Amino acid sequence: MERRSFVKLSAFTALALSLPFAESCSTNPKEKAIAQPLLFSHLADVKGIREAGVDYRKTHKAEDDQQKLSVLLLSDADKASLSIDEIQARLDKQVTADFKAGNTVVVKGWVMAVTEARQCALFSIIKP
Repeated sequence: MERRSFVKLSAFTALALSLPFAESCSTNPKEKAIAQPLLFSHLADVKGIREAGVDYRKTHKAEDDQQKLSVLLLSDADKASLSIDEIQARLDKQVTADFKAGNTVVVKGWVMAVTEARQCALFSIIKP
């Protein structure tokens, strides 16, 4: 193999190996935690979560915005002060509270807590 071909091939290989990680760096890890409906993810796969999120955004146009959904789910002060585990625990408690209070919506045939529907919506924006 020629030296020039080897260098080009090495550069392309390095680029190809780093591309999957580039997408994961584009979103704040806390924002990803906010957009992860943990309870619903036990019932649905990524495609189901995304579809539920898209459906929620279609039926709730006023919330069809990444920043708005993020703030509705968790205040900026909480995002800054809480760890990822604390964020997930807080949102899980809110989902449980939503179900207890009857604060639910039907999205793609699923009865969901408003909190987890918003999480799905945010997920569908972050990971289209």
